[in-house]
Amino acid sequence: MKIRDTLLALLASIALAHGASAAQSSKDPVEVKELSRACIFGDCVNGYGTLEMKTTIGTNSYRGNFKEGKYNGFGKLTEMVSSTERAYYDGNWDMGVRSGRGTYFNGKDKLYIGLWKNDKREGRGSYFFGVKDWTENKYSEHWLADNVENYTGEFVNDLYQGRGTYRWPDGQKYVGEFFANDKHGPGTFIYSTGSIREQTWEFGKLLDGRNQNK
Repeated sequence: MKIRDTLLALLASIALAHGASAAQSSKDPVEVKELSRACIFGDCVNGYGTLEMKTTIGTNSYRGNFKEGKYNGFGKLTEMVSSTERAYYDGNWDMGVRSGRGTYFNGKDKLYIGLWKNDKREGRGSYFFGVKDWTENKYSEHWLADNVENYTGEFVNDLYQGRGTYRWPDGQKYVGEFFANDKHGPGTFIYSTGSIREQTWEFGKLLDGRNQNK
């Protein structure tokens, strides 16, 4: 059982590293050029309005509050990331940057719900992987945390940092401390078999682990 659990922990750590890398890339690297923009409703300078931006791969739009021509307050930005895929951010803005609570879907399979600061994940939030065919309010944040691969916890400067839980597709979890996307400090690994291992990590390196029966 110890060998099997150790192997599972190693595989999970590899998957965590892959997921952490993916968490830092929130947009598809397609070169997109803006062709034109127009305010099609309301006040897109100091008020509430809808702004449309035509690009080389489709039409982007922002609907919400403006201040001095910048997104400010609550609003939703929808962006084409390919000719068929559409990303969006729905939440709070501070003079053109994401700040406060908001939801971001990358148009493919990654979803973040939580706090932002200076256009980066900062504070408590949940980052979900493998979310297919996402539509707004399709699943609750609580359901996603219990049923799909995700990290739920504290973020600093877009990275997992502080207390958090990482859940893998097979249901096993790591609950503990993170630093710069690595497991760092004390934590508990809960295997899909039901066994539990108390662990101590240092910058992603396992220092100590003790198995416990559930």
